[in-house]
Amino acid sequence: MDFFQNQDDARRRTRLLLMLFAASVVTIIVLLYLAAGFATGWKGGLLDWKLLGMIAAVSAGTIGLGSGFKILQLSSGGSALARELGGRAVDPDTTHPDERRLLNIVEEMALASGIPVPAVWVMDDEEGINAFAAGHTPADAVVGVTRGCMKALSRDELQGVIAHEFSHILNGDMRLNLRLIGVVHGLLIMMPIPGSCSCWAASCYSSWVISGSFSAISSRPPSPGSANSSPMPPPCSSPGILTASAAPC
Repeated sequence: MDFFQNQDDARRRTRLLLMLFAASVVTIIVLLYLAAGFATGWKGGLLDWKLLGMIAAVSAGTIGLGSGFKILQLSSGGSALARELGGRAVDPDTTHPDERRLLNIVEEMALASGIPVPAVWVMDDEEGINAFAAGHTPADAVVGVTRGCMKALSRDELQGVIAHEFSHILNGDMRLNLRLIGVVHGLLIMMPIPGSCSCWAASCYSSWVISGSFSAISSRPPSPGSANSSPMPPPCSSPGILTASAAPC
């Protein structure tokens, strides 16, 4: 096995993953634009830049706020993620044989790799065999294992698992993973609200067209008695976007 070739392949897959995240954001905007266009009867034509800009701003803003909120939640380091996963910090002075063995292995790997000893977390409710490393830097990193991993594996097997997690700490993978968690959180916020968002954009856009607000923006007042001289309706309420509580179409 060519270790360095596998490293290069992993980096290429990471870049592909980032491109797919960007493509998913563009796809969401396009789908919402199509839904809003059908809802308005394409009053502004097939390529309505104002409608597209409105939907792009709302979508990007919602995803950005959701991602920023999650990244801020995880800013304290790997312990924040471990806590969210239902983990329990292992007491460094524990006398439990399995926990003591786990701590000794983590300390051995830290000495061998020359980085600070990370905090150790155990997910007591998970009987499967799994582990993770999380954090922004080696200084705030944690290593977590499931109860099944701690109890079912031999010392050599557990040492191999922990060594693998230390590779994530040394290569900076865990920092990228925390950022991707934030991005995914922003995308998931958009999932339950595409219909509400498109309805909101379509209703706002239709109101602007009917009220002649575009002429008001361009400083060309509508002529008296024209269809565009009707009073402008109240502005649409943006909280419906964030709470998915906009009126149904």
